[in-house]
Amino acid sequence: MRFRTQFWLLLILVGLLMQVVAAENISKTNDGVVLAVNLKAAGEQARQKKIPLMIFFAAEECEFCERLEADYLSAMANSDAYRQRVLIRKVVIDSYDDFLDFSGKDIEADVFSDKYNIQVTPTLVFVDHKGVSIARRIIGYNASGFFGAELDELIDAASAGLR
Repeated sequence: MRFRTQFWLLLILVGLLMQVVAAENISKTNDGVVLAVNLKAAGEQARQKKIPLMIFFAAEECEFCERLEADYLSAMANSDAYRQRVLIRKVVIDSYDDFLDFSGKDIEADVFSDKYNIQVTPTLVFVDHKGVSIARRIIGYNASGFFGAELDELIDAASAGLR
């Protein structure tokens, strides 16, 4: 009986540990945009794939952030074609969540956003694997028919900035 109890406790602990490890590596919002958890690892992934990172700075109660994510970013995050062109990470600037920055240090979302001088949400910032800006940023969201084209142009410009 004692062995059976120990076995089940061990099994439960292993399951909990696996959930913690999975949450540390990737955390997605409901729409499929990956939350920033470890930007050092994301930067390394982008470096290996030779693609830029697009950091989506959002806020909790930001209607335009929600619309941008629903209109464009979710589909991009779930598209194989876009995953070959750009790595997307979301930073919610008014959350209390900490994550690892590009140097691997623990940082709060608001402190990280201050490093990029984020004044308005949504803001899209294009960076290289070290977190250095490599293309013009997009501030705000205009649901016009031209937004997708502008976004594609900036992804191409960011890719060219890597060369």
